[in-house]
Amino acid sequence: MFKIAITLKDIITLTKELPESCFEETYEKLTEIKNKAEVEKESENEYCPNCKSTLTVRNGKNRGKQMYICRSCKKSFSETSSSAIAHSHSSTTVWKQVISDTVDGVPLDQTAESLDLHHETVFNMRHKILYCLEQSLISNPTALTGVCEADETYVLESEKGRKFPENYRRKPRKHGAKASKPGISNDYVCVCTSVTGAEEKIAVAINRASPDSQEILEVFGKRVDEDTVVLCDGKRSYNILDDKCTVAVTNRINKVNGFHSFIKEKLEDMRGVATIYLNRYNALFSQVYAADKSSVINNIYKLMASRNSFNTIAHTQTANLLDI
Repeated sequence: MFKIAITLKDIITLTKELPESCFEETYEKLTEIKNKAEVEKESENEYCPNCKSTLTVRNGKNRGKQMYICRSCKKSFSETSSSAIAHSHSSTTVWKQVISDTVDGVPLDQTAESLDLHHETVFNMRHKILYCLEQSLISNPTALTGVCEADETYVLESEKGRKFPENYRRKPRKHGAKASKPGISNDYVCVCTSVTGAEEKIAVAINRASPDSQEILEVFGKRVDEDTVVLCDGKRSYNILDDKCTVAVTNRINKVNGFHSFIKEKLEDMRGVATIYLNRYNALFSQVYAADKSSVINNIYKLMASRNSFNTIAHTQTANLLDI
């Protein structure tokens, strides 16, 4: 018998449809389930983010979050201290639902309505998710091992959500509009991509139009080694990698072309994303493509709940923005 995957949205939707006479019974049952889950979690030890000791005990709650105190250093902390979700009023379940919607490309307003959250709250949550993913890949660049296919794809530059100044270089475009010039031009942002036989993937926006040798080196230089074989379509810019790995020309780069199609489909579903955030979404695409969704959601949440992943809304609004 197949187990049906139930999301927080499903429970909220069902609850909204309940007759008023069932409210009290439903509330009591949900409270009972919640208390049972908390009791089961009591046996889990949290380590102290200050001294790393596991000699910790539960110490009440603050805004619904379990607090702990360390018997070694006497410091108090919560289960999410020093993590990206520290100080958040939302539960683990809500965060996982927002992660799921981010993976699926669900519009922000739709997520906000289903979870009864404000649009700006969901926007900030989504960009915390994307920022953590991008930071993780910056700190630990994906190594391209074995045989990998490399190529570029081009996406239309976007100033989505921005009010244009009077002297801006172009006029605002409507959703679905095309570039002002045919072919590859400065209206397009170049995304360098690669997919290996082991399904390791990268996608990095580096510049407008076609990349030069130094830009290829910047993207791939630290990710390849002498045992890597890079298959490309013959673009001369890739020759700069000859000293680091083996570069071969081929017409069969179907894996990376499939990745290109995935990226463009996702961007189209989202009606485009602002170019300043493009590499954050590229980090997401590289994690999601050809991967199990439930594993991706759990891995992203673990990343955000991990110690030393702390960031603020100010970080997400100013750090690592793509400026090309």
